Amino acid sequence: MRMVKVEEEMEHIRFAERAARYFALHPECQSFSYADIGPGCLLALRWGLSDDCVLVLKLDDHFEPTNYQNIIRVKRRVEEKE
Repeated sequence: MRMVKVEEEMEHIRFAERAARYFALHPECQSFSYADIGPGCLLALRWGLSDDCVLVLKLDDHFEPTNYQNIIRVKRRVEEKE
């Protein structure tokens, strides 16, 4: 069983949502963080076959990564049928 504190989980969700907005605006970027990478910081990676997921990691020995699926609103190109 995974035990979580609601406020901590909400912080991770807000971080994932902010990363999703950043990735939607910057499709060339694959990672996102609030500041420099260091112990205890959150790191988001663009994830998924459709590039519409955000994998949230925390640089901590005991953190379990979370994949927030279909959170990035991406514009998909539709090829015209010939």
